[in-house]
Amino acid sequence: MAMLRRTAALALAIMMMAAAFLCARAVSPSDYDMSAPENLHPDHLYAQSAILIDETSGEVLFSKNSRIRMYPASTTKIMTLLLALESGIDLDEKVTIPRQAADIPDGSSVIPVKPGDVTSFRDLLYGFMLSSGNDGANAIAALVSGNIDDFVARMNARAAELGCQGTHFVNAHGYHNQDHYSTAQDLAVISRAAMQNDMFRTIVAAPTWDMTVTRGDRTGTATITNRTSLLIADSKYYYPDCTGIKTGHHKRAGWCFVGSAERDGMKLICVVLNCEEEDQKWYDAARLFEYGFTQYERVGAQALLSRAQSSFDTVQIEDASEDDPQSGTLQLELGEVDDAGQTVALPVGNENALNLAAEAMAETVELEWTRELRAPVAQGERVGTLRARMPGGGWITAALTASRAVEKKPEATPVSAPTAPPGPDVTEAPAEEQPAAPRSGLGMMAVLIAALIALAALLAGLAAAQRRSAAKRARRRGNARRRK
Repeated sequence: MAMLRRTAALALAIMMMAAAFLCARAVSPSDYDMSAPENLHPDHLYAQSAILIDETSGEVLFSKNSRIRMYPASTTKIMTLLLALESGIDLDEKVTIPRQAADIPDGSSVIPVKPGDVTSFRDLLYGFMLSSGNDGANAIAALVSGNIDDFVARMNARAAELGCQGTHFVNAHGYHNQDHYSTAQDLAVISRAAMQNDMFRTIVAAPTWDMTVTRGDRTGTATITNRTSLLIADSKYYYPDCTGIKTGHHKRAGWCFVGSAERDGMKLICVVLNCEEEDQKWYDAARLFEYGFTQYERVGAQALLSRAQSSFDTVQIEDASEDDPQSGTLQLELGEVDDAGQTVALPVGNENALNLAAEAMAETVELEWTRELRAPVAQGERVGTLRARMPGGGWITAALTASRAVEKKPEATPVSAPTAPPGPDVTEAPAEEQPAAPRSGLGMMAVLIAALIALAALLAGLAAAQRRSAAKRARRRGNARRRK
């Protein structure tokens, strides 16, 4: 028993030491080093769930519990705005706010608009997105689909189309419902699709918007300020590279934010869900963005063209020598590239992103030949010029030169008639006495056959004459015997 007590005490001591060691090494948001954003650790974030993706490729750059189902709160409105813009309703069309706009829970954020108000569809979209108005979300749902239930069904169908596996919507605004959920990863996927829409990008990036509404016989304009503090220049949380997208909050969801940022052509989307304090979502977003920008490198045109070169670097040279080792196939080399310093930002060490950028550039290649593709060709000789467009940039040019020499096929030597050997001078005979021209091979054959036939006939005639002569002699001998 004493031995068991000592063993248990020793085990407890070891566990306490291990716990102390782990606690000493634990990471917290306060440990974040702003001077080394590339060292971001998941525990440097306040959010319970987060993700950072490259907007262009969709590549996940950072993740923290990103597949766990969470309550999205008003980040739901990202899908609502996307479907509104995909509905085909003209942005300048005057719309009347439907009765469903008033059917919202108590404590909802509002634009505000009321049933019967008249505004443009454009103003309605800006107003509901910047102010996070639940009244505007319901109005949009009814205007687009006729009723809210059909619109929500479309929201879920669109999420499925995008490949979301952890998302289910029950309303158009994100007010709490236990069956209304999503994940950081799905919200990033939805946001990436939405950011492909130019009007969506414009709306979510607007710091303010002047919305005009007619109510009865009165028309008024109100300035609505975006709730994304990272976009507001006089905010302590202002982040110059931020380009959107949407905040969210309710008691069960915590403080949420889906954001986007762009720097030198690098585009990022982050999602932070369930922060305890409002300012924490701004800190988390900025930390994710800064981490993301360290994950890029600048790649020039020369590197991209070299990777895409196999799509345009081989030509066939005409009149190449029959002894040419490559049968006239010539590989071209890229000369100096005039790119005016253009580069494209790509994730560090990401071969897939590099290949995609090279393929995109190869699709824009235009070739102009400065000479005929005909032998002879000298090694290093310039044969053409290449033009191509940098991904997300302007046109670049490069010289194309021959990687080797290609000799020309020798010209055929004309065959002359044989010359007769010299002989004695012969006076030319009169025309009628000129010897006959030599017969052709076919004529000589005909003469030979005719001669053989004549010879055969002669031999046959001689044989017949011999037989007749022999018969006469036989008759004479027979007659002589009878006379005797």
